[in-house]
Amino acid sequence: MRDSRRRLGLTQLDLAQRAGCTESLITKIETGRCLPEAELKQRIAELLGIHTWEVGV
Repeated sequence: MRDSRRRLGLTQLDLAQRAGCTESLITKIETGRCLPEAELKQRIAELLGIHTWEVGV
């Protein structure tokens, strides 16, 4: 997920704003300290152009 975000030139704050969550939640998801709910997971995957199973990996 982090690599995909960086490849698109997005900061954690950019992704959080587009996904409708906080930057700290994106940080927790990327570091494996939190798994997002299904709806947020889907939004993040769509924004990054990845599969939902890649969110939080």
